[in-house]
Amino acid sequence: MTDPKAKIAARIKEAREWKGLTQVHMAQQLQVARQTYLDLETGKTEPKVRLLSEISEITERPLTWFVYGDEGIEILESEYKEEIDRLLQYFSRLPHSARNVILQQSINLAGFMAEYTRALTQKDK
Repeated sequence: MTDPKAKIAARIKEAREWKGLTQVHMAQQLQVARQTYLDLETGKTEPKVRLLSEISEITERPLTWFVYGDEGIEILESEYKEEIDRLLQYFSRLPHSARNVILQQSINLAGFMAEYTRALTQKDK
């Protein structure tokens, strides 16, 4: 299983089962249809960051674990653990609308940084 989407899907299912939750319960907690949740577990659809963050919170598994597996746990245990934990706690307390604004701004900033880097690289040539 080398497909990252399939790995994330398998970890979502593993985390739910580890916590002893049903698919119906997870769907209700996430406020999505059961079929939508099933599509996440089977890899038919890839979860958005917000949804994966909520799954992480419900199952009490580190967010990075869903993406990196056991390596993700080691990443969280790095020197930035406290800062990452604090940011995730603050982020999870925000209303959904505020989370969306922050995520959109992060995407905009990432795009700006990529464009700026590209411009600098072309300027140096």
